Amino acid sequence: MQRTQIYFEETMLEELKQKANSLGISLSAHIRDSLKKNLNDEEEEPKQLNFSEFSGMWKDKDITQESIRKDAWK
Repeated sequence: MQRTQIYFEETMLEELKQKANSLGISLSAHIRDSLKKNLNDEEEEPKQLNFSEFSGMWKDKDITQESIRKDAWK
């Protein structure tokens, strides 16, 4: 393990200390665990996007190749 120095806002540091204390682990262990979890979350597959709110938004529009070509050459 390597040692590093990090600066925290006072309120964040107090919250981290309280959470570590409630978990019964050291502040350093809590910070390491939180960072590991964050790094692992980023490695996971991206979440599926929900496009359901867009469903049917073009149902009343004329979206054909001809209509698009016609509009493009105006």
